[in-house]
Amino acid sequence: MRLRRTLTAVAAALLLLGSNVSPAAAADPPWLHPDKATRAAGPPNYDTCRFAGTNVGSACFQWVGDVQWVSDGWTNDWAAVVHVQTNYGKDRYCQALPSAQGWGTCNYNHEEGKCVRFRLYELKDGVVRNMSDYSRWYGTEYGSPC
Repeated sequence: MRLRRTLTAVAAALLLLGSNVSPAAAADPPWLHPDKATRAAGPPNYDTCRFAGTNVGSACFQWVGDVQWVSDGWTNDWAAVVHVQTNYGKDRYCQALPSAQGWGTCNYNHEEGKCVRFRLYELKDGVVRNMSDYSRWYGTEYGSPC
């Protein structure tokens, strides 16, 4: 029995080492470790994006390519994060570029024929504030309301 527990502990430690995730990060809720946005070449296309915004920043879902756009509205040491939720059980988080440096993007591969919604909040040192309401649900194929 002791050998089984030891082997299980070793296997778990090897999995953590191989995944580049610290034991503390593995136990944290996912909203503390959002994907970092990649700098966008310019603003999103207003014809193919569904927007939501607050005084924290702006976000939009571009259904062509499943791109989540996010922009931080303030230079205040707090990171704007967009929480993307699907109607098939996925939660994703995308952190804006720091200090209001323009639009950033996170690319997701949503299931076609499903729906997404999103909301913004600010994050700093594990503290969340200024969480907005969710946007309405939008279709992943054509961006139409669900």
